Amino acid sequence: MDDNQRKALLKKTFDTVAEGYGSTGMEFFHHAAAHLPRIFKLQGHEHLLDVATGTGIAATAIAPHLPRGRVTGIDLSEGMLAQARARARAQSQALDNIELHPMDMQNIGFDNAHFDAANCSFGIFFLPDMLSLLQHIASKVKPGGQVVACSFYQGSFEPNVDLFLERIQRYGIAPPEFTWKGICTEEKFYALYTGAGLDEVQIHRHEIGYPLHDAEAWWRVIWYAGFRGLVAQLSDTELVQFKQEHLAEIAARKTDQGIPLNITALFASGRAQ
Repeated sequence: MDDNQRKALLKKTFDTVAEGYGSTGMEFFHHAAAHLPRIFKLQGHEHLLDVATGTGIAATAIAPHLPRGRVTGIDLSEGMLAQARARARAQSQALDNIELHPMDMQNIGFDNAHFDAANCSFGIFFLPDMLSLLQHIASKVKPGGQVVACSFYQGSFEPNVDLFLERIQRYGIAPPEFTWKGICTEEKFYALYTGAGLDEVQIHRHEIGYPLHDAEAWWRVIWYAGFRGLVAQLSDTELVQFKQEHLAEIAARKTDQGIPLNITALFASGRAQ
């Protein structure tokens, strides 16, 4: 698959899942975004770039902390941006300091050193060349400006994801390599940031998991997030059978508190040169 094919597939996938992305079962995106105002050292006047803004979860968490500033969010998916606009309007105080643009994160159409800071939540690993992407993002930030990215820590989603992958392989579907595992430890994330030339690199780890009420909530994670492309390869009949089998094994993990969803997020922060 060449670069254009990969981008077209990503756009199609996220346009498809946009309606349910970040909804019930996927509160971990919101839990992660809640940490961003503490990780960013904002004064309130900054212009911040939010790369791969998706449905605007990070943007709407940061924007209230910029009363004299603004957030510019970019994403390849128009479907995701439509949800982001709706999210910004739906806040208790509608956020008018967020602007959103359809844009390729490999070709950010703003001048170098245009922004005071940049964020990329759970997006940097969608490209195999994360180093070049991070350097490109950092180039859009003024010298000394903060560049933050987050990803999943090793072991996240286990054992649910192990059960999912083992079962879908029985249907003849081979999972791809998960690129986020290239930055799934503090050491790996630190190496990426220092390799990209960022200064004052710090890595933060935060638990963002929670118990799910039922197995259907886990299915929403599959259906509206990164695993949609795998189950989409099943026929209609196979999909019904797969869902029944897989959710039965997930339901068997339920305790008095619910079905554990173990997720840890890593946040990397550095300063542009």
